[in-house]
Amino acid sequence: MATILVPVDFSKTADHAAKYALRLAQQIGNCRLLLLHVVRTGYYETILPSVDYTQYGDDDIQRMNNQFVRKLNNLKDRLTSLGEKKVVVDIALEEGNLLAVINEVNSHEDPFLVIIGSNGKDDPEDKDLGNNTIRIAKTSTRPVLVVPPDALFKPVEKVVLACDFRQIREIIPVDNLKSFLSIFNARLDVLNVSPVGEQPKEEVLKEQALLDEMLSDVEHEYRFTEHKNITEGILDYSKSCRAQIIISLPRKYSFFESILHDSVSAKLTFRSDKPVLLLRAV
Repeated sequence: MATILVPVDFSKTADHAAKYALRLAQQIGNCRLLLLHVVRTGYYETILPSVDYTQYGDDDIQRMNNQFVRKLNNLKDRLTSLGEKKVVVDIALEEGNLLAVINEVNSHEDPFLVIIGSNGKDDPEDKDLGNNTIRIAKTSTRPVLVVPPDALFKPVEKVVLACDFRQIREIIPVDNLKSFLSIFNARLDVLNVSPVGEQPKEEVLKEQALLDEMLSDVEHEYRFTEHKNITEGILDYSKSCRAQIIISLPRKYSFFESILHDSVSAKLTFRSDKPVLLLRAV
Protein backbone atom coordinates (compact mmCIF):
# COMPACT_ATOMS: atom_id res chain seq x y z
CA MET A 1 0.00 0.00 0.00
CA ALA A 2 1.39 3.39 -1.02
CA THR A 3 1.70 6.11 1.63
CA ILE A 4 1.27 9.87 1.39
CA LEU A 5 2.72 11.87 4.29
CA VAL A 6 0.70 14.98 5.18
CA PRO A 7 2.27 17.28 7.81
CA VAL A 8 -0.47 19.41 9.40
CA ASP A 9 -0.55 22.37 11.78
CA PHE A 10 -4.37 22.64 11.99
CA SER A 11 -4.50 25.78 9.85
CA LYS A 12 -7.05 26.19 7.06
CA THR A 13 -4.17 25.83 4.60
CA ALA A 14 -3.07 22.49 6.03
CA ASP A 15 -6.66 21.21 6.23
CA HIS A 16 -7.15 22.08 2.56
CA ALA A 17 -3.93 20.25 1.62
CA ALA A 18 -5.09 17.21 3.61
CA LYS A 19 -8.39 17.15 1.70
CA TYR A 20 -6.49 17.38 -1.59
CA ALA A 21 -4.25 14.50 -0.43
CA LEU A 22 -7.34 12.43 0.30
CA ARG A 23 -8.73 12.97 -3.20
CA LEU A 24 -5.35 12.08 -4.65
CA ALA A 25 -5.25 8.87 -2.60
CA GLN A 26 -8.76 8.02 -3.79
CA GLN A 27 -7.60 8.39 -7.39
CA ILE A 28 -4.59 6.14 -6.80
CA GLY A 29 -6.40 3.43 -4.85
CA ASN A 30 -4.74 1.18 -2.25
CA CYS A 31 -3.15 4.26 -0.68
CA ARG A 32 -3.05 5.50 2.92
CA LEU A 33 -2.61 8.96 4.41
CA LEU A 34 -0.39 9.61 7.39
CA LEU A 35 -1.31 12.87 9.15
CA LEU A 36 1.72 14.18 11.05
CA HIS A 37 1.77 16.99 13.58
CA VAL A 38 5.16 18.09 14.88
CA VAL A 39 5.45 19.87 18.21
CA ARG A 40 8.63 21.87 17.83
CA THR A 41 11.39 21.34 20.38
CA GLY A 42 11.04 23.83 23.22
CA TYR A 43 7.38 24.59 22.43
CA TYR A 44 6.21 24.01 25.97
CA GLU A 45 9.02 26.15 27.38
CA THR A 46 7.72 29.16 25.42
CA ILE A 47 4.23 28.96 26.94
CA LEU A 48 3.71 31.48 29.73
CA PRO A 49 3.46 29.92 33.20
CA SER A 50 0.10 29.79 34.93
CA VAL A 51 -1.22 32.62 37.10
CA ASP A 52 0.59 31.33 40.18
CA TYR A 53 3.83 31.28 38.15
CA THR A 54 4.30 27.52 38.31
CA GLN A 55 5.89 25.97 35.26
CA TYR A 56 4.10 23.29 33.26
CA GLY A 57 4.77 19.80 34.54
CA ASP A 58 4.64 16.40 32.85
CA ASP A 59 0.89 16.10 33.44
CA ASP A 60 0.27 19.46 31.78
CA ILE A 61 2.40 18.52 28.80
CA GLN A 62 0.59 15.20 28.47
CA ARG A 63 -2.75 17.03 28.60
CA MET A 64 -1.68 19.35 25.76
CA ASN A 65 -0.36 16.41 23.74
CA ASN A 66 -3.76 14.77 24.18
CA GLN A 67 -5.35 17.92 22.76
CA PHE A 68 -3.15 17.64 19.68
CA VAL A 69 -4.13 13.99 19.29
CA ARG A 70 -7.80 14.94 19.51
CA LYS A 71 -7.29 17.53 16.77
CA LEU A 72 -5.58 14.91 14.61
CA ASN A 73 -8.42 12.47 15.17
CA ASN A 74 -10.99 15.16 14.36
CA LEU A 75 -9.22 15.84 11.06
CA LYS A 76 -9.00 12.10 10.41
CA ASP A 77 -12.75 11.71 11.00
CA ARG A 78 -13.57 14.58 8.66
CA LEU A 79 -11.41 13.10 5.93
CA THR A 80 -12.71 9.57 6.22
CA SER A 81 -16.27 10.87 5.87
CA LEU A 82 -15.52 12.38 2.45
CA GLY A 83 -16.29 10.48 -0.75
CA GLU A 84 -17.37 6.93 -1.46
CA LYS A 85 -13.85 5.52 -1.84
CA LYS A 86 -12.54 4.85 1.64
CA VAL A 87 -8.90 5.63 2.38
CA VAL A 88 -6.92 4.44 5.40
CA VAL A 89 -5.94 7.49 7.48
CA ASP A 90 -3.38 7.18 10.28
CA ILE A 91 -2.10 9.86 12.65
CA ALA A 92 1.25 10.61 14.30
CA LEU A 93 2.35 13.17 16.88
CA GLU A 94 6.07 13.85 17.20
CA GLU A 95 8.25 16.41 18.99
CA GLY A 96 11.41 17.85 17.48
CA ASN A 97 12.68 19.95 14.61
CA LEU A 98 10.07 20.08 11.85
CA LEU A 99 12.45 19.34 8.98
CA ALA A 100 14.32 16.60 10.82
CA VAL A 101 11.13 14.87 11.98
CA ILE A 102 9.67 14.85 8.47
CA ASN A 103 12.77 13.08 7.19
CA GLU A 104 12.76 10.65 10.12
CA VAL A 105 9.20 9.72 9.24
CA ASN A 106 10.19 9.51 5.57
CA SER A 107 12.87 6.96 6.47
CA HIS A 108 10.64 4.53 8.38
CA GLU A 109 7.27 5.08 6.64
CA ASP A 110 8.71 5.36 3.10
CA PRO A 111 5.99 7.61 1.62
CA PHE A 112 6.17 8.14 -2.13
CA LEU A 113 5.00 11.72 -1.64
CA VAL A 114 4.86 14.48 0.99
CA ILE A 115 1.97 16.94 0.63
CA ILE A 116 1.99 20.35 2.30
CA GLY A 117 -0.11 23.47 1.93
CA SER A 118 1.15 26.83 0.76
CA ASN A 119 -0.21 29.95 2.45
CA GLY A 120 -0.08 31.79 -0.87
CA LYS A 121 1.21 35.30 -1.36
CA ASP A 122 -1.81 37.03 0.20
CA ASP A 123 -2.47 34.77 3.18
CA PRO A 124 -1.75 36.53 6.50
CA GLU A 125 -1.62 33.32 8.54
CA ASP A 126 1.68 32.87 10.32
CA LYS A 127 1.99 29.10 10.48
CA ASP A 128 5.05 26.86 10.61
CA LEU A 129 4.20 24.79 7.55
CA GLY A 130 3.33 27.74 5.32
CA ASN A 131 6.49 29.60 6.27
CA ASN A 132 8.66 26.50 5.82
CA THR A 133 7.31 25.36 2.44
CA ILE A 134 10.55 25.87 0.50
CA ARG A 135 12.75 24.65 3.36
CA ILE A 136 10.74 21.43 3.59
CA ALA A 137 11.00 20.94 -0.17
CA LYS A 138 14.75 21.56 -0.14
CA THR A 139 15.44 19.08 2.66
CA SER A 140 12.82 16.38 2.21
CA THR A 141 14.13 13.01 1.07
CA ARG A 142 10.83 12.42 -0.73
CA PRO A 143 9.14 14.49 -3.46
CA VAL A 144 7.05 17.35 -2.05
CA LEU A 145 3.72 18.43 -3.53
CA VAL A 146 2.77 21.99 -2.55
CA VAL A 147 -0.98 22.64 -2.63
CA PRO A 148 -2.12 26.29 -2.96
CA PRO A 149 -5.02 27.44 -0.76
CA ASP A 150 -7.35 27.83 -3.76
CA ALA A 151 -6.39 24.66 -5.65
CA LEU A 152 -9.35 22.50 -6.63
CA PHE A 153 -8.75 18.79 -7.00
CA LYS A 154 -8.97 17.36 -10.49
CA PRO A 155 -7.87 13.83 -11.38
CA VAL A 156 -4.25 13.91 -12.47
CA GLU A 157 -4.06 13.26 -16.21
CA LYS A 158 -1.52 15.77 -17.53
CA VAL A 159 1.65 17.05 -15.88
CA VAL A 160 3.94 19.87 -17.01
CA LEU A 161 7.66 19.58 -16.26
CA ALA A 162 9.29 23.02 -16.29
CA CYS A 163 12.80 22.52 -17.59
CA ASP A 164 15.61 24.86 -18.64
CA PHE A 165 17.68 22.01 -20.13
CA ARG A 166 20.74 22.61 -17.97
CA GLN A 167 22.52 19.76 -16.18
CA ILE A 168 19.66 17.37 -16.92
CA ARG A 169 21.36 14.29 -15.52
CA GLU A 170 22.27 16.04 -12.26
CA ILE A 171 18.96 17.71 -11.43
CA ILE A 172 16.27 15.28 -12.60
CA PRO A 173 15.60 12.29 -10.30
CA VAL A 174 14.36 10.30 -13.25
CA ASP A 175 13.24 7.26 -11.24
CA ASN A 176 11.02 9.42 -9.01
CA LEU A 177 9.65 11.22 -12.05
CA LYS A 178 8.79 7.96 -13.81
CA SER A 179 7.25 6.53 -10.65
CA PHE A 180 5.02 9.59 -10.21
CA LEU A 181 3.85 9.48 -13.84
CA SER A 182 3.26 5.72 -13.65
CA ILE A 183 1.14 5.94 -10.49
CA PHE A 184 -1.28 8.33 -12.19
CA ASN A 185 -0.77 7.11 -15.75
CA ALA A 186 -0.30 10.79 -16.58
CA ARG A 187 0.85 12.41 -19.81
CA LEU A 188 3.98 14.56 -19.62
CA ASP A 189 4.71 17.86 -21.34
CA VAL A 190 8.31 19.03 -20.99
CA LEU A 191 8.15 22.83 -21.13
CA ASN A 192 10.96 25.24 -21.85
CA VAL A 193 10.28 28.96 -21.50
CA SER A 194 12.86 31.29 -23.01
CA PRO A 195 13.09 35.08 -23.09
CA VAL A 196 11.30 36.73 -26.00
CA GLY A 197 13.39 36.61 -29.18
CA GLU A 198 16.00 34.20 -27.84
CA GLN A 199 16.79 31.23 -30.06
CA PRO A 200 17.39 27.75 -28.59
CA LYS A 201 21.08 27.24 -27.90
CA GLU A 202 23.07 24.24 -29.08
CA GLU A 203 23.47 23.08 -25.48
CA VAL A 204 19.68 22.96 -25.14
CA LEU A 205 19.39 20.60 -28.09
CA LYS A 206 22.09 18.34 -26.62
CA GLU A 207 20.35 18.24 -23.23
CA GLN A 208 17.03 17.54 -24.94
CA ALA A 209 18.56 14.54 -26.67
CA LEU A 210 19.88 13.33 -23.31
CA LEU A 211 16.46 13.75 -21.71
CA ASP A 212 14.92 11.81 -24.61
CA GLU A 213 17.23 8.94 -23.76
CA MET A 214 16.39 9.14 -20.04
CA LEU A 215 12.65 9.17 -20.79
CA SER A 216 12.75 6.62 -23.60
CA ASP A 217 10.06 4.48 -21.93
CA VAL A 218 7.83 7.43 -20.99
CA GLU A 219 5.33 9.08 -23.31
CA HIS A 220 6.27 12.77 -23.43
CA GLU A 221 6.16 15.83 -25.66
CA TYR A 222 8.31 18.95 -25.80
CA ARG A 223 6.83 22.41 -25.71
CA PHE A 224 8.82 25.60 -26.32
CA THR A 225 7.42 29.03 -25.65
CA GLU A 226 8.64 32.59 -25.15
CA HIS A 227 7.76 34.93 -22.32
CA LYS A 228 9.35 37.97 -20.72
CA ASN A 229 8.83 36.34 -17.32
CA ILE A 230 9.77 32.67 -16.92
CA THR A 231 7.39 31.97 -14.03
CA GLU A 232 4.43 33.61 -15.76
CA GLY A 233 5.28 31.69 -18.95
CA ILE A 234 5.08 28.40 -17.05
CA LEU A 235 1.81 29.36 -15.39
CA ASP A 236 0.26 30.56 -18.66
CA TYR A 237 1.16 27.38 -20.52
CA SER A 238 -0.03 25.13 -17.68
CA LYS A 239 -3.37 26.90 -17.71
CA SER A 240 -3.76 26.74 -21.49
CA CYS A 241 -2.99 23.00 -21.67
CA ARG A 242 -5.18 22.26 -18.65
CA ALA A 243 -2.47 20.48 -16.70
CA GLN A 244 -3.32 19.40 -13.17
CA ILE A 245 0.18 19.56 -11.71
CA ILE A 246 3.36 21.54 -12.43
CA ILE A 247 6.71 19.89 -11.74
CA SER A 248 9.59 22.15 -10.79
CA LEU A 249 13.21 21.09 -10.29
CA PRO A 250 14.83 22.99 -7.40
CA ARG A 251 18.56 23.42 -7.88
CA LYS A 252 21.35 23.40 -5.33
CA TYR A 253 23.25 26.67 -5.12
CA SER A 254 26.35 27.76 -3.31
CA PHE A 255 25.94 30.42 -0.62
CA PHE A 256 26.89 33.27 -2.96
CA GLU A 257 24.76 31.91 -5.81
CA SER A 258 21.74 31.68 -3.51
CA ILE A 259 22.08 35.37 -2.64
CA LEU A 260 21.86 36.36 -6.30
CA HIS A 261 19.47 33.69 -7.56
CA ASP A 262 15.74 34.40 -7.85
CA SER A 263 14.20 30.94 -7.54
CA VAL A 264 11.56 29.99 -10.10
CA SER A 265 10.54 27.07 -7.87
CA ALA A 266 9.85 29.42 -4.95
CA LYS A 267 7.83 31.77 -7.15
CA LEU A 268 5.78 28.91 -8.55
CA THR A 269 4.82 27.58 -5.13
CA PHE A 270 3.47 30.97 -4.07
CA ARG A 271 1.91 32.13 -7.34
CA SER A 272 0.46 29.00 -8.91
CA ASP A 273 -3.19 28.08 -8.49
CA LYS A 274 -2.23 24.48 -9.32
CA PRO A 275 -0.28 22.12 -7.08
CA VAL A 276 3.47 22.25 -7.69
CA LEU A 277 5.57 19.11 -7.32
CA LEU A 278 9.07 20.00 -6.18
CA LEU A 279 11.16 17.14 -7.48
CA ARG A 280 14.65 17.43 -6.07
CA ALA A 281 17.64 15.24 -6.80
CA VAL A 282 18.67 13.73 -3.44
